[in-house]
Amino acid sequence: MGRARFCVAVVFFVNGAVFSSWASRVPAIADRVGAGPAAVAVAVFGLSAGAVVGLPLSGVLVSRFGSTAVVRAVLVGYAAALVAVGLAPDLVLLTAALAGLGVGNGMLDVAMNTAAIEVERRYPRQVMAAFHAQFSFGGLAGALVGAGAAGIGAAPEVHLPVIALVLLVVGMAATAGLLPASPDREVGRRGSPRRDRRLVLLGLLVLGSLLCEGAVYDWSAVYLRDEVGGSPAVAALGFAAFSLSMACCRLVADRFVDRVGRVRYVRAAGVLAAVGLGLALLGPGVAAGVVGFGLVGLALAGVVPTLFSAAADGQANPAGAIAVVSTIGYLGFLAGPAMIGGIAAASSLRLAVAALVVLALAVSAGAGVLRERPGDAAGSAG
Repeated sequence: MGRARFCVAVVFFVNGAVFSSWASRVPAIADRVGAGPAAVAVAVFGLSAGAVVGLPLSGVLVSRFGSTAVVRAVLVGYAAALVAVGLAPDLVLLTAALAGLGVGNGMLDVAMNTAAIEVERRYPRQVMAAFHAQFSFGGLAGALVGAGAAGIGAAPEVHLPVIALVLLVVGMAATAGLLPASPDREVGRRGSPRRDRRLVLLGLLVLGSLLCEGAVYDWSAVYLRDEVGGSPAVAALGFAAFSLSMACCRLVADRFVDRVGRVRYVRAAGVLAAVGLGLALLGPGVAAGVVGFGLVGLALAGVVPTLFSAAADGQANPAGAIAVVSTIGYLGFLAGPAMIGGIAAASSLRLAVAALVVLALAVSAGAGVLRERPGDAAGSAG
């Protein structure tokens, strides 16, 4: 089982590295296709739209063919899409390539989380957050390699195809150690996921958590620069603190969930996220903002993995359940930055951050849904 756990972790790492590799080269890609900020935003919408298509599609395919087969097929398409992003000569083809990358990201997200659930079911405790930590570290690795490639003047049309090939080889090698696909096919034959009140509520909790994450990803540096008065370099530390604390906390979050139970964990996480946002909002100076955003990353690190594990509980078809919850939740990651921008335009960025405090507290208040499945010892603790 240790080998299967390691191989699933590698797939998570590869997914994060592929996704961040393109993100690290956005300026160079935009220059090559002659796109300004507005045009790049349109292209990135293709990425988001592709992910929304890929999430439910993957749930259907994993239910029919098994997670292992889908992971292998998607890795090939995902790598090809990254190559296409690197080679796209104009905005139209770049948008199409990013849509393909989004489909691959969404499909791999469901397939690899389903593979992770199959491993987790053979463990006496939750291990999902540790897998998500590898996605975070993969994203960090992809960003660092991208920064290095930019530093030495490597063009995206060279860097991205090379990194795509490397990650494809690593990912395909890891699929040899995934659990057999037959258990996934068997559960798939036993029916579609229960699209009941509990799955919808879990999806809404994922939406709230990802909305906060997406807002911090896109707006933390802007907030610390424009509202708090930090320099661009110092303001970037807010995002760095958020990302690093989230990645590191995911390595240990499962143990906290096992100790206190899912309900107490998510309740505490929502409160801590609200405290971190409040510190960024009301604390004195940039340092308080950096610490505050770091606390938000610490708080939210294990929330989505825990909610995914809860969604798969008692499901004959865990892939379908994860697809339902992911599709609802992913809307938060898409809507978060736009919501913050809209509030900031209508009023101020401080008011937008205040709205996130309320949202974090709503996630905490909704944690009781995690105890609804009868016989779930971890979820009933609270």
